[in-house]
Amino acid sequence: MSRLNRQYAEKIIAELENSIARPECLTCDCFQGLLTQLELDCPEGVSDLTGRLKTPTEKMHGCLGCDPCPGGALFAQYLRSKNQCL
Repeated sequence: MSRLNRQYAEKIIAELENSIARPECLTCDCFQGLLTQLELDCPEGVSDLTGRLKTPTEKMHGCLGCDPCPGGALFAQYLRSKNQCL
């Protein structure tokens, strides 16, 4: 059972948007992976929130190794918090 609600998903998406350091962040699989995970985990549905940030798979690229990788860091933080709730 998921503990992610729409309000918390909105907060994470806002943090993700605020973390965009360069245009490449939007097409990074770390960034896109978090959006997809939120869509999967939120029973209330958040595709209306994530849709404007989604990138077609063929336009995505792997992590560029940015240090730090904002999308990757937020994704890892989300997964840790999700696992603590299990």
